[in-house]
This record gives sequence, C-alpha cells and structure tokens, in this order.
Amino acid sequence: MISYIHAPVLAVLFFTLLFMRRWWLCIDRMGFSREVGRRAPSLVQGDILAATLAIVPFLVAAVDWFGITLPRQSAPIAPGLAAFISVACLGGCVFVLRNSGERFAGHWAGTRESALRTVAALRIIDAAELAHALEVMQQYQEHPAARRAAAELSRVIDAEAREVRK
Repeated sequence: MISYIHAPVLAVLFFTLLFMRRWWLCIDRMGFSREVGRRAPSLVQGDILAATLAIVPFLVAAVDWFGITLPRQSAPIAPGLAAFISVACLGGCVFVLRNSGERFAGHWAGTRESALRTVAALRIIDAAELAHALEVMQQYQEHPAARRAAAELSRVIDAEAREVRK
C-alpha cells in the first residue's frame, strides 16, 4: 500500500532545501563563503545537518513507494514506519533551522539581502568582541595590581627545576 503522507512532507522539505541552496549560492557568489565558514562554523554544520535530515525523507518515500526491500529485511518497510521516519526528519530539520527564519527568503533579492545581513552581523559581532578584548587589555595596563597578576601568570617555567613535594 502506498502512503501519501510523504507528499506534503516532501513538498515542505523540497522548498527548505531550495531556500538553503539559494542562500549558500548567494554567499558563494559574493565571495563570503570562507568568511562565513570561519566566523560561524556552527551555521555551516547546522545547515549540513538540516540538509541531511531533509534528504532522508526523499529516500524513505522512494523505498516505501517502490516497495524496495532493504538488506537484512524480509519485507519492504511498513508504510506507517516510513511516514513516521519522514515526519521525524521534518521535525528534526525544523528544529535545527529554528533560528534561521530571517535567512531564507522566497526570492533572489531577499536572499541576497539576507546573505549580506548575515555577513554584516558576523562582522559586527567580531568588532564587538575585539573592542571588549581591547578594553580588558587597557584595564590591565592601567592598574599596577593587574600588571603584577599578569606578570605572575606569564612567568617562564624552568624545565630543569623540579619540585618534589608530597
């Protein structure tokens, strides 16, 4: 028996994959793919995981619809189990992409704008982190106690000296 529950799941996942691909194509065409990968590795990893979860229901639907028997199985996959796997993969994909709503747009212009917004946000975050690090470094340079503490932390340890204590 063919289960048609896969059809709406596959439609949603097809458009999800389309929007993800379009966003990464915009990033790549603008020349920011390395920068985004370096500044936000979790973004790349999350999109790879979401794409994998989005592709699995296509395979499960093909196995279900064509009655393919997988290795070490005596019969084709049950339609209820196949539908459950597809819906679970859809839920996992939505969970992974839960904070990505602003990144994906329905048209190329919105996708390009979203890609530029993402790159600008990553640059702003890096600039804020650098400003905070410079502020902390300046505080250490202004206070003598902080300089002594920093000097104690940066002592050179003699490799020949050994401390024997119990």
